[in-house]
Amino acid sequence: MGLLDGQVALITGGGRGLGRAISLALAAEGASVAIDDIFRDENGVSVADEVVAEIEAIGARGLALRENVTTSEGASAMVAQTVEKFGRLDILVMCAGNMVRGKLEDLTEEQWDGLMSLHVKGHFLACKYAIPQMKKQNSGSIITVSSRGAFFQVPASKTETKDLRQPPSTVYSAAKAAIMGLTTTLAVELWETGIRVNSLLPSATTQLFPESKPRMVGGVPPSESLDPADVAPAVVFLSTPAAKNISGKFVYASGGDIIVYGDQLDVRGSRMVRKHGRWDAAELADVLPSLLGVPVGE
Repeated sequence: MGLLDGQVALITGGGRGLGRAISLALAAEGASVAIDDIFRDENGVSVADEVVAEIEAIGARGLALRENVTTSEGASAMVAQTVEKFGRLDILVMCAGNMVRGKLEDLTEEQWDGLMSLHVKGHFLACKYAIPQMKKQNSGSIITVSSRGAFFQVPASKTETKDLRQPPSTVYSAAKAAIMGLTTTLAVELWETGIRVNSLLPSATTQLFPESKPRMVGGVPPSESLDPADVAPAVVFLSTPAAKNISGKFVYASGGDIIVYGDQLDVRGSRMVRKHGRWDAAELADVLPSLLGVPVGE
């Protein structure tokens, strides 16, 4: 008996890298898995077809889709075909993504729009069309894919910029921060429907990050492995009944490391000072640098 026997999952970007690893892990636990991926390998073969073949080889059921998740037509067709094939939809995992590196001033409008469309609009549309089906079932697990790079990749000061191992991607960080906001608010919106929404913050070597190297982030030493298969068990767990009371949370997974972030932003703040009345800029110059732990500029 698998942990997900009788469950149906839809994975966007499920044909390569992290999406493939998650698709195979869900199938190994008994889920029927629909894989939406428009890419083909170097031989022109659909990567979605390749993963479905792997799924069927272990005795599970799969469905290959090649819909464009950035359009209403594509996203709605993706969900409709999944339900038509398997009769329901229990798990939605959104792995479809791309990468554009570079400083904001060097990005073109087309680059910005393209990445935002696939990451943010792709999440929006996939959720929009999956939610009605999950509401009919009074249950469902939606797993967004964000990144600690939404915040942690930003250097704390100019002197730390040289320590970043990879060129910055302003648009990628912005998109992943948007997905964090979507996760938090959608979890609240859907809480009483039986649908839970959580976010995976993965760290793995994939086609988007082929040269990823372990590095310390937020004071946490790097994990020993960057294999996408090491990330997949977190998604399996969040898809099981054991996680039915977990929603609106952020789970970082890399190698053998699991880090849980209870909230996107601790609204209590890390430090606080209160004045009775309105601050002026001169007063703030005496207060804010010390609160932030940075020297006063001259």
